[in-house]
Parts: sequence; C-alpha cells; structure tokens
Amino acid sequence: MRRFAVYGFIALLAFLITYIFLSSESGKAFLAQVQGDEREVAYLLRSDPCAADESSYDCWEEYYARIIGKHGSHVALLDLKGRYEQGGYPRLYCHTLLHPIGEAAGHEYSSVAAAYAKGDTFCRSGYYHGVLEGVFGHEGSEQLLHNLDSLCAEVKGKERYSYDYFSCVHGIGHGLMAYSDHELFESLEGCDKLSGEWEKSSCHGGVFMENVISDMPDEPSKYLKRDDPLYPCNAVADTYRYQCYLMQTSHMLTIYDGDFAKVFAACSGVEAKYRAPCYQSLGRDASGWSYGSIDEVAAYCTQGRTAEQRAECLAGAGVDFIQSQGAEAARELCKWEEGGNICSQAVEQSLGAL
Repeated sequence: MRRFAVYGFIALLAFLITYIFLSSESGKAFLAQVQGDEREVAYLLRSDPCAADESSYDCWEEYYARIIGKHGSHVALLDLKGRYEQGGYPRLYCHTLLHPIGEAAGHEYSSVAAAYAKGDTFCRSGYYHGVLEGVFGHEGSEQLLHNLDSLCAEVKGKERYSYDYFSCVHGIGHGLMAYSDHELFESLEGCDKLSGEWEKSSCHGGVFMENVISDMPDEPSKYLKRDDPLYPCNAVADTYRYQCYLMQTSHMLTIYDGDFAKVFAACSGVEAKYRAPCYQSLGRDASGWSYGSIDEVAAYCTQGRTAEQRAECLAGAGVDFIQSQGAEAARELCKWEEGGNICSQAVEQSLGAL
C-alpha cells in the first residue's frame, strides 16, 4: 500500500506542476501555439495543393516552402505527417521533403537540441538531417568546422549511441554537403574532424545519402554517373566505402529503371566485404517502395539469387520498417528470412538503440 501511495503522490505532483505551468502566461502561450498549429494543419489538410500534378516533386517542394514561410517549420512538419497517412507522393518522398522543413527549423531555433525537441525520427529522420543543414547555413558556420563535436553534445542518448544521437551525427554529413556546395570529398574530410570513429562513419553516411537525394534532373550530382552505377563508391578511399554502399542502391535503381534483380547482380560484383551493405541498401529501398506492405518488400527482396542476398535485403528493409511501420511490423517482416536470423539480429540491435 505504501508503494501505491508514493505513486499516487508522484502522479498528483506531476498533475499540479502541469496545471501550474499551463495556468501561467508561458504555459498559456505554449498551449495556444500548440492548439493554433493543430487547427491550422487541420485546415491545410482539407486542400489538395498538387492535384493537377500529384507526382511533381517541384509542386510539393514549393507547397512546403510556402507553408514554412507563412506558418513556420512546425506546421509544415505536422502537415507532412498528416499527408503521409493519406499516402501518395508525400509518403513515398517524405524523407526528401522533410529536409527543407528541418533546414528551416535549424534557422528558427537557438540550438540543435532545441530544434530536435520539435521533431522526431519520422520517415527516416529526414527532419533531423535537415536541421543540421540549416545550422550549417547560418552565417559564421565556418566556425563549426573546428568544433563539430559540440553540435550533438546535448542530444539525448549520446552516451549509449541512441538513434537520436546517430541521426544528429549523420545529419552533420548532410550539413557539410550543404556547406561545401555538395563537394563530396571535401565533406568526407570534414566528417573526419569528429573525434570518434563511430561518429566519423555515421557522418560519412550522411554525406553519401545527401549525394544521392540531392541528385535532380535539373541539378545532377557531380558525384554520380549513369554509366558507372557504383561511382563514387568505387572511387573513394576504403575507409568510406562501407557507408557509401549503404546508400548507393537508390541511385542504381534509377539507372536500372527499378529492376531489383539487376541491382542485386551489380552489388554481387563489388568487393566481398561490401556486398552485405549493398544488399541492405537495396532492402531499405524495398521498404520505401512498398508503402509498408510486407508482401511487396518480400517480393522485391526475393529477387535476390542467393540466400545471403535475400537475407541482407530483408535486414535492410527490417531496420527501415522500425521507423516507418513500427517494431512489430519489422519483426513480422523478418519471418520471411529462410532459416537464418540476419534480419532479426539487425532489427533487435536497432531497437536497442532507440
């Protein structure tokens, strides 16, 4: 009984603190802002801003630029989350659309931690990645290059290498690319200024991801080639190649017109130690292409010729599923693996970092 009395006292104390805060001027302002944002988003979601050209990235990019300019990054973030549930283009390309929203937040808030507190890991942490791009867009950001370790120092879970901390360090790679005008090799060298090896590698991944997602028909990346699907992974130093192959298949699928079997074959031709990350990268893409359908992911991954290809593909998809569909869906997906537990191990390891 004494234990329940203590719990009851704690609950009552929490209620009183919350009540006092919400009754204060600061609390009322906070509540008004939250309610105002929710009302605005509910109104926005009634519209169909890109009905005439539903699959146009430019249309959606311009739409969110207008929302950011008028209402700020938080309303834009909530709007995209709402449209994600409706499916369609905002769901398929939510990660890319989140980057400019996060970038705006990086300008709006006083620190990385403050901006992160307004978002989450929704859609592969695109908002978090964008925040770092915004931070590097500030005047005087060249000073950050000499103190990169400080950027993520206040992010929760740093001591246990949490997913939030990973997203922040990975986001530094995106930020360095934005700062250097997408000079890949210069950005990789920037990542190497971080203190820890894990941090450096996570940052490298951000550089390579930015290289792929920033590749547009009107502004193609200087570091992707249509006649060499493996470039730049086959051109960078060995220390960078693992992270490069973890990101490269999104570009390879574009070259091979979405033919997963051809990408599996291309991955099988890289150095043996980099085949697994290449297959895992393809699994992440399978997850994104599937709109959360386990059967569709399985259909993509089973195009692999070998058990290793299929298992690593499922592992990559399973890890991605954690963020897009939840832990139980990720575990359910892993049941497609034939005999082994590569997928399950990858999923449980990732869940342990959350």
